[in-house]
Amino acid sequence: MQIHKYKLIKSLVLGIVITSATVLANSNPIQARSPIPLLNAKCVSSGEGNVREQKQNVSIGKAVYTSLFFLGPGYRSAAMTCRIRPENRPNPVFQTLNLGFGIRDNDADSPNVQVNIFVDGQQVESRSIAPAQAQNVVLDVSQASNIAIEATCTSGVRFCPRVHFFRANLERIPRNAQKQN
Repeated sequence: MQIHKYKLIKSLVLGIVITSATVLANSNPIQARSPIPLLNAKCVSSGEGNVREQKQNVSIGKAVYTSLFFLGPGYRSAAMTCRIRPENRPNPVFQTLNLGFGIRDNDADSPNVQVNIFVDGQQVESRSIAPAQAQNVVLDVSQASNIAIEATCTSGVRFCPRVHFFRANLERIPRNAQKQN
């Protein structure tokens, strides 16, 4: 009886191991990779207003966010341009740009700000943002070399508030997709 139990357990364990190995060998695992902060790219200020990397907690839409940087258009505009594909890399590196941004609740009486996003010089997204409002943008940047984000004051006579960015990440192209390019 003992020998019979031993053989049964042995064959069950062997079956589980073989099944697991077969499943793992035939699966195509998605390689989860952490997003890269946009500010890790080579970024420069490219507008008249204020662009500043400053980590601080802000309230937007009655929720607390950690702002990574802000664009302060003032009376005109502020912009930041980032090279996301190194000059020595012919193939794309990133697949998606994820942005989250808004204007603080404290700026309730301020004018709206127009946020424009450019990929390789072409405008691909435009959002009018009001105080106490958060926005999220997800863009395909799989063929892009440069990204620009511009915040433009919509009032010609009133000072516009800062646009705080609480998410600004680049997601890499999966390695198995890079090999196919």
